[in-house]
Amino acid sequence: MNVPNLLAAFALIGTLVPFASTSTLSATAAEAAANSEQKATRRKDGEPPLAPVGIAAELGYRLIKNWDFKRVIRSETALRGEFWTRYIYANGTLDHLNKEWSRYRDRENHVFGPNGCALVARSRGELGPGRIESGMLRSRWSGRYGVFEIRMKVPAGRGLWPAFWLNPQDQKWPPEIDVVEIVDNGRDSTDKSFHFLHGAGVDRKQPSTSRLDRHGAYRPGGRYSQQFHVFSVEWTQDRVRHFVDGVLVADRAFRWIHDDGSDAGDAHVLVNLAVGGKWPGPPRDPGIFPARLELEYIRVWQKHDAR
Repeated sequence: MNVPNLLAAFALIGTLVPFASTSTLSATAAEAAANSEQKATRRKDGEPPLAPVGIAAELGYRLIKNWDFKRVIRSETALRGEFWTRYIYANGTLDHLNKEWSRYRDRENHVFGPNGCALVARSRGELGPGRIESGMLRSRWSGRYGVFEIRMKVPAGRGLWPAFWLNPQDQKWPPEIDVVEIVDNGRDSTDKSFHFLHGAGVDRKQPSTSRLDRHGAYRPGGRYSQQFHVFSVEWTQDRVRHFVDGVLVADRAFRWIHDDGSDAGDAHVLVNLAVGGKWPGPPRDPGIFPARLELEYIRVWQKHDAR
């Protein structure tokens, strides 16, 4: 799909799966046995292996990417060795989507501090389209299936739109897995999170479980902007399970295919702080800038048979 069509498509809010019925969430004994020999990578400090939050150890996942911005990746040079700072489209130069006001830049938009790395949105003069510069990370690594997890603290402010998501490496959209989106548009705010699945791979006929409301939102009982939270998905060949702080909030049937039914290949990891656009609307208060999306880590676990 070319970029103009992509822009139009991305303007759509994600496809949601109806909540058909509850399903058993535990792994089968056969699956656990088949993966019993798979062990997570041990930490260099000798502590127990890093494990995904809310995922049973018996499932046999091993840590394959640990982008730890608090302890491991602590410089812009190290950051650029692992991530790009633009979308993959237009030969890796596309700097915005969805009529956002922000443009992704590298002018103090990826800032290291004691809590990790912050993606920082800064206003450049009077508020308006193209006059806000922000940060994003797109992984150089790509793969499919596994557990994808982030620990982050989102900013509060009208017009802000932080997100952590998986996007096809082959540049054809959809599919897409939104691990989490949090938007402040006057109706939605940091007291809820959205967890969408996009594309023809959504299977409405299969049983699903969900804590999401009819708009696709989960309410944790507080505001995400007040502290760090962990968001993750367990992505398998035929399902996606969304977790917030280890709580299963959605388990839905999903296949990673394009709308023409073709295989969508590997996915890269994206985290960004968008400002403005169709969903959040324009920012109204210049006082919310600079806005900081604080990232402690992004981690990926896979099984030996992930492909």
